[in-house]
Amino acid sequence: MSGYKEWSIGEVVEAGDFQTYIQNQTVMKFADAAGRTSELGDSVSEGMLSYLVSTETFQYYTGAVWENILNPGDITAVTAGTALTGGGTTGDVTLNVDLSAVTIPASQISDLTATAAELNVLDGVTATTAELNILDGLSSTTTELNLLDGVTATTAELNYTDGVTSAIQTQLDGKVDEVNGAVTTAATGSNVVRNITLSTSAPSGGADGDVWLVYEV
Repeated sequence: MSGYKEWSIGEVVEAGDFQTYIQNQTVMKFADAAGRTSELGDSVSEGMLSYLVSTETFQYYTGAVWENILNPGDITAVTAGTALTGGGTTGDVTLNVDLSAVTIPASQISDLTATAAELNVLDGVTATTAELNILDGLSSTTTELNLLDGVTATTAELNYTDGVTSAIQTQLDGKVDEVNGAVTTAATGSNVVRNITLSTSAPSGGADGDVWLVYEV
């Protein structure tokens, strides 16, 4: 390529000037690359421009090969913003997303059916996964769970029921204290109860003031 030349009226255009300033600087149109090669042969020089119909591309000759003319557009740089890394100002660039820094509004989660109000119920929850897993398998209805509404007993008070396997009153009714108790301050001959004995057999032995209770099993 030899730049630009302005001819005067009546000036003869030399063959070399025509080739350099006109022929080599026009955009030549060809059906495809094979047709271009057939037409031009070895008559190519650096800077030539051509258009290929088959691929709808503009190409320029580097002096060795034909290269596509790329449209750079008006983007001068790709800058990594919030939750992104990478970017660049030339060539192919890549942006990487830091998923831990991404906050997605509930309204943008396409398969979420809970409302924002329902999700806000979890706001401030500090229970661990292990603690929440205690509810795993729970089949009670809301009505059944509401039975706890208004309970004021402390954890220590509720722990008194630990180990209960049936109705508490039933267990109390069936509880029999079979441990003999002795009143050590009662003296022989006094009118106070000295010993209380629970047995299935008839009384034997004993002392003044003893009480013997016989029950059947």
